[in-house]
Amino acid sequence: MDTEQNFQFSSHPNGKPLQPPPHLHQAEPDEGSGQTVDLAWVLDVARRRASIIAGVALTVIISSGSWLAWSKYQTVPEYQGSFKLLVEPVTAEDRLRNQFLLSQSQALDLQRIEVDRSSLLDYETQIRVLESPKLLNPVLNYLQRRYPEIDYKSLTVNLLINRITYEKDGKEEGTKIIEVRYINEDQKQVEFVLKKLADVYLQYSLQERQQSLYQGIEFIEDQLPTLQQQVDQIQGQLQKLRQKYNLIDPIVADNLLTEHILAIRRNRLETEEQLAKTRETYNTLKRQLSEEDATAVLSTESNTYQSLLGEMQRLEAQIASESAQFREDSPPLEILREKQQNMRRILSQEAEAILGNLEGQIKGLEEQYKTIVNTENEINQKLEQLPDVARQVGDLQRKLEVSTDNLKDFLSKRETLKLDAAQQEIPWQLIEPPQLWRDEMGRLIPVERQSIKRPFAIAVVLGVLLGIGVGFLTEILHKVFHTPDEIKETTSLPILGVIPWAKEFKKLAKQPSQLATIAQVAHSVSPKKRHLLFSRNNRGTEYSNSPFTESFRSLYTNIRLLSSKQSIQSLAISSPVSGDGKTMVALYLAQTAATIGKRVLLVDTDLRSPQLHSRFDLPNTQGLSDMIASDLTLEDAIQKSSLDQNLFVLTAGQTLSDPVKLLSSDKMQCFMEQVSSQFDLVIYDTPPLLGLGDGNLLAAKADGTILVVGVEKTDRSLVTKAFDGLKIARASILGIVANGVKIEKTKSYIAYRR
Repeated sequence: MDTEQNFQFSSHPNGKPLQPPPHLHQAEPDEGSGQTVDLAWVLDVARRRASIIAGVALTVIISSGSWLAWSKYQTVPEYQGSFKLLVEPVTAEDRLRNQFLLSQSQALDLQRIEVDRSSLLDYETQIRVLESPKLLNPVLNYLQRRYPEIDYKSLTVNLLINRITYEKDGKEEGTKIIEVRYINEDQKQVEFVLKKLADVYLQYSLQERQQSLYQGIEFIEDQLPTLQQQVDQIQGQLQKLRQKYNLIDPIVADNLLTEHILAIRRNRLETEEQLAKTRETYNTLKRQLSEEDATAVLSTESNTYQSLLGEMQRLEAQIASESAQFREDSPPLEILREKQQNMRRILSQEAEAILGNLEGQIKGLEEQYKTIVNTENEINQKLEQLPDVARQVGDLQRKLEVSTDNLKDFLSKRETLKLDAAQQEIPWQLIEPPQLWRDEMGRLIPVERQSIKRPFAIAVVLGVLLGIGVGFLTEILHKVFHTPDEIKETTSLPILGVIPWAKEFKKLAKQPSQLATIAQVAHSVSPKKRHLLFSRNNRGTEYSNSPFTESFRSLYTNIRLLSSKQSIQSLAISSPVSGDGKTMVALYLAQTAATIGKRVLLVDTDLRSPQLHSRFDLPNTQGLSDMIASDLTLEDAIQKSSLDQNLFVLTAGQTLSDPVKLLSSDKMQCFMEQVSSQFDLVIYDTPPLLGLGDGNLLAAKADGTILVVGVEKTDRSLVTKAFDGLKIARASILGIVANGVKIEKTKSYIAYRR
């Protein structure tokens, strides 16, 4: 038979096709398979291992509950008492006062704590302080006088301090009340310890508060001299700077210097102009004087020298008049000439006096100009230095302002703290005195050191988890197939048939006239009843529509539909190991084919451990081994079944020492060809595949091989090894028959395939 041909399979007689394997000789994993958790598989495991999971969980829960209950009743009863302290003010006036004091303290770095919307106290830190050795050691020394067995560890273990909380808008809010509880077997000790703790905590609150205030006052007193010294030092520096630069306000000084420099510049320009004019006049008069033109020099000041100039003009006019009448050497002219010479000497002297006066003016203007320039330079220098001086003055003024403000604040806070210290009362109030806990009837309430509800709940959860873990571990260690789909996924072969198993079918085996429908039933009843697949009576065939018979009809239909060109005439029914139900499948498949009119020969090729003769209640005196090893004819070896006229059986015959040699012989090959031509279908019940070579030899010679796998029975690794052996033998593997599937799974699988 061609092993590479295409096939179509059907899981139901109506013929809906199944997908064929990718190769008839090799199973390949699905390409799309991933490493993801299959929820259906998880649910199946939980269902299969429900008894283990429930057993382990119940064992853990019952054991834990018993131990917890025993531990509870073995515990010596203890009692507890408590008192409550109001540690923060409640009234608005007190809250405002504390807020003010806190703001003052924070500004001075006296206390640096984070506050919430409604609390000024860090409760977590405060509770740890109350539990600290600093506060508890004095209490412990006092308590040990009456109870020497108390130490710090036992005191802190039995002492519980917490803040009372309440729920608001779904959130837990804290109150301003601290509850202190103490637990012990001795009632008197509880009361004694609580009273002492209440006194110590109240005294601590008073001392702590007053100590904080006095520390603030002391801190301020230490800082005041330093602050005063800073103020004095800055004032001295500012005074020296103002005296040095002769300024009070830098802005005013800048405006005055700017106006002054503008005036000096105008004066300098005027002086330069006047000096230039004076020098020009001096040079002109000096040149005129050098030309003996004293009249021109004196004419510059005509008002002063008008009489001299007039006298000179009269002499010149008289000389001109007399020159026309007298000679030059005449006495009158000589007298006039002499007067003229004297007048000229006088004019020259006056002109020199004028030049001397101008020269003095020039020197005066030059000195004045130098003075103006020096003054201008000094003012410019002051203007250049003024920004730096102004910055220094501004810095000193800011420092002085800060230092002065700090000094004022410290003085104000010192007075505030002194006033608060003088008016300070106990900040904590004992709102609930120390007392033992009692019920409504006045009886003491024993304390449960540890409630068993939470440990028991944890035990329940752990028990369930442990049960689930054990169940899944059992599932992993129990390496068998649980469903036909698992077999298909592992082998990549089609499921040709699903043989059901159900508890209800066991009842059929107890009824002689009914059908024993499954292999497990067949093994559980007497050998005479194991062959009763289609029991007949006067009313016809019983249970013809049962799930069991329908499964074999579906199996036979799938085999018929394997090839559209050539029918399969020989089948090898095998399994990895014995007990998987291959003989049962071969028997019922043969009987199913016979009931629909096919001539079927069922051959028992398990020469080592034959079973078919016992199933049909036939003799095994001669059979396959005798026919091949001797001259026994086929007609003499074959026996006709009493179940159906179309069903013939060839038993194994006598047991031989070397079945492999017999099955691999040429006579065996001729026998197989002969029976294939005489019967419509030949079914070979082969030996198990693993450990023996008989099954692989027969599978290689048959037209097709069907592998029977027991659900919840056959190990996965054995199926893989058997499958590998069939591939080596180049057997034509048609598919898988899943045997022993529970009736519920069978219906689900058939519905799924449809």
